[in-house]
Amino acid sequence: MQSCGGIVLALVLVRLPAVSDTQPACVAPSLSDKQIEDIVQKERARRTDLPKPFPKYRSLVRRQGCHYTYIEYSLPAAPESNQIFKLNQHGTIVDVQKGGRGSMKCPDGVLTDGQLAEIVARERARRGDLPPQFPKYKTRVQRLRCLYLYFEYALPERRGDYQTFTVDPFGELMEFSRSQPY
Repeated sequence: MQSCGGIVLALVLVRLPAVSDTQPACVAPSLSDKQIEDIVQKERARRTDLPKPFPKYRSLVRRQGCHYTYIEYSLPAAPESNQIFKLNQHGTIVDVQKGGRGSMKCPDGVLTDGQLAEIVARERARRGDLPPQFPKYKTRVQRLRCLYLYFEYALPERRGDYQTFTVDPFGELMEFSRSQPY
């Protein structure tokens, strides 16, 4: 029985390098938590469309793929008393959410459905971690503040059988998800 566990562990270890190769390849050097916080503060001083900091707050930085999320929580804590800044890998603020609502001026220019389809196709060709297209599908695009949600629905349609790709306003794929049909 112990040798069976060893075989499974060996198979998992052999598979790990292939899994790590499929992650997004970030082109910009990593930014520290302090650099992200400094970028947000610098942009606040320069721009009028960004929310001001709370009088007292705590902050948190998370890296998600190549993008960063900077969150401020007011002190004392209260429901929806936070501000969430999304930054791309180059440190540009691409989206802001304050207390559940958007609160920044989106960059000029709008990505078309065709451009979003090209972005997703290009990223699929470059990265191994993205799900393939369905054999037959239809698409839909929705704006969420400054971000784009590019949906692919499998045909024939089944409830919950779709993929979602989130693209920032500069054309970088931020994240994706694949639902499970009901």
